[in-house]
Amino acid sequence: MKATLRNCALACMAAALTFAGAGTLRAQQLNDKLQKAVGHWQVINNEGKPWGKVDTYLVDGKLYGKVTELRPGRQPNDMCEKCSGELKNKPLMGLVIIRNFHPGGDDWVGGTVIDPENGKEYKGKLWSVGDGKLSMRGYIGISMLGRTENWVRLK
Repeated sequence: MKATLRNCALACMAAALTFAGAGTLRAQQLNDKLQKAVGHWQVINNEGKPWGKVDTYLVDGKLYGKVTELRPGRQPNDMCEKCSGELKNKPLMGLVIIRNFHPGGDDWVGGTVIDPENGKEYKGKLWSVGDGKLSMRGYIGISMLGRTENWVRLK
């Protein structure tokens, strides 16, 4: 009788762990709008002109982005002179400027964005617009105090 109860308890624990694991897998699946934020993007500046390129990608369910082409006027060996901390004087090419965004509904939230032009780090939010655009809002403090850039997907 004791062995049967122990076996039953072990089987119940195994089933509970299986269901918990399945729930975790479902929670990590991204909806279509979140998945569309991953890709190769043409950054558009405030004047509506092409400004550089960024690849966005996932690491452990979080969204990151790195510079893959510098803006006009930059040289391949330019460094992030105005950045602080570990990014100070790191090459702009390949610099990870979008970090640690996690899903929040249909948007990517809770991460930070580095502006290589001024070296400042901002809180941010990203969201896809249709199939071909990505909007990124960087701000200090609250979202109302910031600016939004719109990027265009590259093939």
